[in-house]
Amino acid sequence: MKYFLMGILLSAVSALFSLALWGIDTAVKVTGGIGLLFLVLSMISLGTMVSGDRARANFASESMAERHERTIVSARLFFIGLPNLIVAGCFLYFFN
Repeated sequence: MKYFLMGILLSAVSALFSLALWGIDTAVKVTGGIGLLFLVLSMISLGTMVSGDRARANFASESMAERHERTIVSARLFFIGLPNLIVAGCFLYFFN
């Protein structure tokens, strides 16, 4: 929940900052870009963008604690990026 609130704060600050300086079009790009950045970082840290044999090798070589820590980091990154994607989607839906 803490990381989701951090994402809400990040999206609010970035949306207000970009709205004040550049306008609605840039606000969509900034909040959406931040959301996509955190989503991609989450996918990379979880290891979802590897082939099947690489995933099996990673699974066999890491311990349960390492896998659990990797999953926690990925979930935290996802929960930071999710509010940014929601705000960008709302800007697109309501203002364009």
